Amino acid sequence: MSPLGWKARCIPCASLLLSAAAGLVFVLPTLAAQLQFDRTAIASGEIWRLFSGHWTHYSFDHFFWDVSAFGFLGLACERKSRARFLVCVGASAFAISSAVWFLLPGMTAYRGLSGVDSALFVLLAMELCSEGVSSHKPKEIVIAAVCLAGFLLKISFELVTETSVFVENLGSGTVGVPLAHVAGAAIGMLVGLPTPASASCSGAGRGGLSAPRSPPCDERSLPRIR
Repeated sequence: MSPLGWKARCIPCASLLLSAAAGLVFVLPTLAAQLQFDRTAIASGEIWRLFSGHWTHYSFDHFFWDVSAFGFLGLACERKSRARFLVCVGASAFAISSAVWFLLPGMTAYRGLSGVDSALFVLLAMELCSEGVSSHKPKEIVIAAVCLAGFLLKISFELVTETSVFVENLGSGTVGVPLAHVAGAAIGMLVGLPTPASASCSGAGRGGLSAPRSPPCDERSLPRIR
C-alpha cells in the first residue's frame, strides 16, 4: 500500500464527518426538527428519521456530551476497523429507534447519540479484550472487564433512577431514555464478538506474517527400520 493510501486509511474520516454532521444539525434548529425521531412523521413514511434522529439534540449540554463521546469513541473504533465502526453505528441507530418505537409507544419524539455512544463503548471494550486474549496480555483483558463492569453499573443506575449520567440539562420537558443505552450496548457486544476469520488470524503478527507451518507428515518420507 502506498504511503498516501496508508495515511488515508488511518484518518478517521467517517467519525469526523458524522461528528461534524451532528454539529451542523445542532446549529440549524429547523433542520433538527425535520430529522428528529418523530413517531407521527415516521408512521407517515419518513423512515429516515429512524437513523437521522440520533444526530439531533435538545440542548448544548446534551449535544456537547453526546458528540464529544462519539468523536472520541468513534476515532478509536474506526482506527481499529472502519467496517466494524460503520456497522456498529448503523445497526445501533436502527436497533435503538426500533426499541423506542415498539417498547416506548408513548414516546413521540427522541433525539441524541448517547445510545450509539453506548454501542461504540462496548465495541471498543470487546475489541480490547479480544486483542488482550490473542496477544496474551492480561492487563488489556482486565482493563476491558473493568470498563464493561463500570458501564453495566451506569446503565443499572440509569434504569433504577430513570435519569441520565453526565447530561444534566436535556431541555425543557425532556427525559433520559436508558432503554436506548441498553439497546446500543447489546449491538456493540454483538458487533464486537470475534469472527471465525479474526480468530483464525489471531496468531498472525501486526504485519500480517505468521510462523511458517511444517509440511504435513508423509509416511513415505519417514526413515524405515528393518
